[in-house]
Amino acid sequence: MKKQMEIKNVNKNTFLLFFLMTTSLALSQSTKYILFDKTKDSIINVDKIKYYKIDKNLFNIDRYNAIDTIVDKKIRSIKFTSVNNLWRSGKQIHDSIIKEGIKIKKLKVIETYNEIFDYIYVVEKVKNCKYKRTRVWWIDY
Repeated sequence: MKKQMEIKNVNKNTFLLFFLMTTSLALSQSTKYILFDKTKDSIINVDKIKYYKIDKNLFNIDRYNAIDTIVDKKIRSIKFTSVNNLWRSGKQIHDSIIKEGIKIKKLKVIETYNEIFDYIYVVEKVKNCKYKRTRVWWIDY
C-alpha cells in the first residue's frame, strides 16, 4: 500500500515537472518581434482586413487592435526574428510537444503556431526615433 502511494506521488511529481518544463519552454518562446521593412514588405487589404505581408506571409493587423508607439531606447533591447525563424521554431516546439504528448498518452493538438507564440509583434519605423508596435495574428496555414 505504501509503495503504491509512493509510485503515485512519483508519477504526479513527474507529470508536474513535465508540465512546468513544457510551460516554461512555451513561455520562453511566447513573444516574438518582426521588423517591418518598407522597401520589401507591404500592407495589404483582403476582404476589409489589413495585413502586413512579410516574406510572403500574412499577419493580421486588425485581429487584436493592439497598437502602440515605442521609442528608440526600447528597440535596442528587442531581439528581432525573421519569418523563417518563426517557422523553424514553431515546428521544433510543435514536434517536441507532440513527442512529449505521445509519451504521456495525452496528445496536444496545435492548430496554429499562434498557440505557441502568444504574442507576435510587427515593429514599423514611423519617425526618426519612434516605432509602431502592432500585435498581429500570423496566418500560418
